[in-house]
Amino acid sequence: ANHNLQQDYLRGGQRMTLLPLDIPPGIVKVDSPNAAKGRYTDSDKIRFIRGRPEKWRGWVKIVADQMLGKARGAVSWTNRFGNTNAAFGTNRRLYAFIGGDTLENITPMRATGVSLGADPFEVEEDSTIVRVTHVEHGADAGAFVTFSGAVSVGGITVDGEYEIIEVIDANTYTIEHSTPANANATGGGNSVRADYELNPGQPDTASGHGWGAGPWGEGTWGTERDTGIDIDFRYWSLQEYGNELMASPSGGSLYLWEQQTDDRAEHVTNAPASARAMFVTGERFVFMLGTTSPMTVQWPDQDDPTDWTPTAANTANVRTLQVGSRLMNGVALVDGVSLVWTDIGVYVFQYTGTDLVYDSRLAGTSCGLIGQHAFTKASGVAFWMSPQGFHMYVGGVQVIPNAEDVRAWVFRDIDPEQVLKTWCIYDQRNHQVRWHYCSRGATEPNRYVDVSLHDFSWTIGTLDRITGTLYRPSTGSSLLVSHDGYIYEHDIGTDADGQPLRATLTFGLYALTRGERNVDIMGLIPDCERQSGYLKYTIFTKDWPNSPGILDVQSVTLAPGDPEANLRVCGRFFSMEIESNQIGGDFRLGIPHLE
Repeated sequence: ANHNLQQDYLRGGQRMTLLPLDIPPGIVKVDSPNAAKGRYTDSDKIRFIRGRPEKWRGWVKIVADQMLGKARGAVSWTNRFGNTNAAFGTNRRLYAFIGGDTLENITPMRATGVSLGADPFEVEEDSTIVRVTHVEHGADAGAFVTFSGAVSVGGITVDGEYEIIEVIDANTYTIEHSTPANANATGGGNSVRADYELNPGQPDTASGHGWGAGPWGEGTWGTERDTGIDIDFRYWSLQEYGNELMASPSGGSLYLWEQQTDDRAEHVTNAPASARAMFVTGERFVFMLGTTSPMTVQWPDQDDPTDWTPTAANTANVRTLQVGSRLMNGVALVDGVSLVWTDIGVYVFQYTGTDLVYDSRLAGTSCGLIGQHAFTKASGVAFWMSPQGFHMYVGGVQVIPNAEDVRAWVFRDIDPEQVLKTWCIYDQRNHQVRWHYCSRGATEPNRYVDVSLHDFSWTIGTLDRITGTLYRPSTGSSLLVSHDGYIYEHDIGTDADGQPLRATLTFGLYALTRGERNVDIMGLIPDCERQSGYLKYTIFTKDWPNSPGILDVQSVTLAPGDPEANLRVCGRFFSMEIESNQIGGDFRLGIPHLE
């Protein structure tokens, strides 16, 4: 009561000037906080719906199992029974998420039923390490092998699945058994057979510096290069194909998983041995990109995905594009129209039904794809991020409206060594497109920038997710994967898997009389369409826009229904941050007022 009397005295017994904070939607990062007065300048876990900011919905871990490796690629689809499945490809394995609660390893097998010859195992007393002899095994460290038919050696029986710990040479590698041997021995019998999973790929981009690295003819023949070539990390192209899954790992071939008949994804006969990316067109052609050269597009017969050799009797074809140094990815946009991106531009493939099958034309340059998964589509429109900015295709290439509000800031923030890990998802529930990327110094995506397709307002924030896919179209939820390989269903509840989901929103600097006089901020009148939990309002002032520190600051915490808060903050320029950070917290902001 004494505090209220003091405020009334400072006001001269009457209500002072009220300043409504009626702000247009979207975050502006291209201007200074002072130049962006009357706008929002920062956010985290905030989106704009019908022009007003509100907190994100939360997420929950959907399955306890952890995937091995770094996930780079995801897709969801409806199977023949009407159930929603999802698939995730990591640098180590391919997984299917089925029934809403089961994560299955469906990694293709590289070789099965291979006989290892007589007594392939060597063990040492008190050691769990087993040395395996297999001539020209072709395995890499980190791959998985399953043994059968072995007899005991040194008191242990090598049977079941093992991870390859170390590759000693082309004929020998080691695994680790669950228990140590009780003697030095060589054995295993004459009937040992091995099944090898697909070798793992790189989790990160690596550089090759050995013989043959770099452009042909550069330097002295036969010498190691000082600078090499980048070896891409493994990412997956995953597509629905007739209610089943078509999958292709970068640098690998093509695989099909039929849920009712296959435990593992099976190699598609005669498919190209290697490709950079794959997608399925609306006409059910499987496009493989970067097969015989980095710029080659190849597809099989429409009626037979095992027939890849073009003849007069089929619709298979091969085409080499010209603008760019490598193909990045592609997407079926609408029936009859597909896009294929290079690192420099984008091509349109128009289905013709003639002997050439597709007409291809260059649709734009300086608008290539920044990362293999940095695109999505919504309502027949493609959206993507290029090394220059944000683009959309609506009959032609356009810059996404209002992208300049954030573009320069994002490209200063993004780590130039990690741009290939940028990925994109369409948020159907909120009709937004969101890009996840690595900020400077980060090795995995930890920030996002998104655009609302309602009004093309942009927001930014932080989130540790490395791939994802729309999951349930009926509810609009998505499945996103964390850095450590767990799958979370997003747009569920208000919290971050049982923890508070912190959301913040920051206003640009205000100044009355152009900053020529000090301003006393005496009160705050909140306005929320909905609020659960407390909201923390922090009002801070600066003497001048570029002043290095804060002149004055005060925070107040308001519960739902609190009509106002008394303040005493002074300065030439002032701003405010709103924060929600407790279990069950939520809000949708209206038009708050400062007094």
